[in-house]
Amino acid sequence: MDHYENALTVSQRASRIVDEFYSLHAAITVATDPRAATLAPPILPGQVVPTHTVRGLDQSEHTYHFLHYLAMADHREEFIADFQRTWMAGALLGLGDELEGHDYFDHAPELELVYHIRNGIAHGNRFRLTRPGLTRLAEHPAHNNDAWVHQLDLKITPDLDGTTVLFAFIGPGDVLDLLQAISIYLYRMSNGDPLRPEPPP
Repeated sequence: MDHYENALTVSQRASRIVDEFYSLHAAITVATDPRAATLAPPILPGQVVPTHTVRGLDQSEHTYHFLHYLAMADHREEFIADFQRTWMAGALLGLGDELEGHDYFDHAPELELVYHIRNGIAHGNRFRLTRPGLTRLAEHPAHNNDAWVHQLDLKITPDLDGTTVLFAFIGPGDVLDLLQAISIYLYRMSNGDPLRPEPPP
């Protein structure tokens, strides 16, 4: 793949992560409705409750009590917080690894935001701005000031060292904004379009 094709691939990946989050969030919203229990699978022979399975690589089945775990969605605050934390961490770690595979393309500030957020998540959910990170930050600023999508202004500065990343520096909606901004930026790069909005006349 050439540079433009790589940019398109990562753009599509970032967009797909956003779609997946919306889909899972919608599913959890439905699961919290009392009517969701009517969607339980039938009780199978040898079982006394509705069950569902998760398959292993060898096609072995890990069986669980469907209604019991569906009811856990009623604990909305704890359940949703854990879901969002796990999803955000996985999404940013995965996207950061993909960007690393392409040397973060042109090191645009929103791409560099992912670099530092991803590293912070990998180090106990705390920013670690040691000498290599500070050197990189001096060469490549990390912010979303010029991003195509953003509501909350995010900027990596040396004083963030040791502070919490997820749910302190950045929240679920802000992650979605960042992913959408990166998708648009890399899509425009793949098309050879202007990477930033044209300034007003």
